[in-house]
Amino acid sequence: MITEGKTIGEILRAAREERKLSVEQVNRETKISPQTITALEADDFEGFPSETYLKGFLRTYADFLGLDGGKLWAMIRARSSATGGGSGPPWEIEQSVREEKLGPPRVVRRLVVPLMVVAILVLTFLLLCERRG
Repeated sequence: MITEGKTIGEILRAAREERKLSVEQVNRETKISPQTITALEADDFEGFPSETYLKGFLRTYADFLGLDGGKLWAMIRARSSATGGGSGPPWEIEQSVREEKLGPPRVVRRLVVPLMVVAILVLTFLLLCERRG
């Protein structure tokens, strides 16, 4: 099969049609929903909730069709990098937002957490001493 110049969806659809398989047959064999198969074949990757889902479905579908899922995934990543990722799928945007909100600064984590542990230990000790006396 010639894949040069084709999109990922076109490659998937051509491989499925070459094997004379319907979307329903692929659904029965792979347990991938017809909507997901249609989205993959339409290069509509923005509806996937995360990169992990897209990667998993793409590899499963590609492997079922006898294609190299890793190579197709690399094509998606290359396309995403080439477009700059500015208007990519929502999970790409959410990932960048999540990276900004990873947690408190390192100084806070290194100072506050140990201080809280010491405070809890001191309070526990004081409570035990009060009960004895």
